[in-house]
Amino acid sequence: MAGFDQSRVEHLLEALRPERRTRVVDIGANPLDDPPYGALLRIGGCELWGFEPQKPAFDRLVATAGETEHYVNAAVGQGGKATLSVCATDGFTSLLEPNPEFTPFTRHFERDLNVVERIEIETERLDGIDMPQPDLIKIDIQGGERDVFRHGKRVLGGALTVITEVAAVPVYRDQPLLDEQMAELRKTGYHLHKFLFFKQLKLRSPLGRTMHGPAARSQLLDGDAVFVRDLMGFREMKSEALKHLAILADAVFASYDLAAAAVDALAARGEIAAVAAQRYGALLAQQVGKGRI
Repeated sequence: MAGFDQSRVEHLLEALRPERRTRVVDIGANPLDDPPYGALLRIGGCELWGFEPQKPAFDRLVATAGETEHYVNAAVGQGGKATLSVCATDGFTSLLEPNPEFTPFTRHFERDLNVVERIEIETERLDGIDMPQPDLIKIDIQGGERDVFRHGKRVLGGALTVITEVAAVPVYRDQPLLDEQMAELRKTGYHLHKFLFFKQLKLRSPLGRTMHGPAARSQLLDGDAVFVRDLMGFREMKSEALKHLAILADAVFASYDLAAAAVDALAARGEIAAVAAQRYGALLAQQVGKGRI
């Protein structure tokens, strides 16, 4: 993650001394890119439970797993039978069918979204999975996120943050978009905190061939959004939860103002030594304050 500083995060972990490692659940853990929690995982700062239905991707995850990583070859959704539409490009495989209107509209991803195989699978409900309560739920399953939320309210109600892929236009048939995910997550107390990124596409056309650069890409596509539970009341969280929120805010989704506010609240309770809190503030001032990250 851009902005991750190992010495600062290790100081934060040592200063906070949580009772356990921060817990992350990754639904759709296919290792296409380094996940936002990747750097924290590599220094031993979190424990991971990853769910991946595609066997080749699952095998890659298991082959490189560390001692704090646990992987399950399963799909999470509404429970029961479903059809996995395996696309020509790994990252487009979904429990939904590609939207036939999408590629004519954008003239992108026609080959990637070509379905090469359909596999009947069993899906598991998030609330029915036997695992410890996570602090962060990371989810990227190409349009099936709302089904996971609807059947995971118990787990969502105990988590602190959600990082979910959200879309502005439907890449898949009947895909719930950003507004629908927001509405569903509000039912368990989550509000939108920030976007990690939001991709934009250039709508291809003969006249548009001469246009290049960011100004030529106007159509929002999809990106990763961070939601925080009880966002406006986070200072009133129990101390252990507040510690994990501070760790996630700094080391996973780069919300340094939120991390600083959480550390301030913990220092006011006497849960962190004043000198340690001040040192963390100084590290943030050196890096964030001077625009280095």
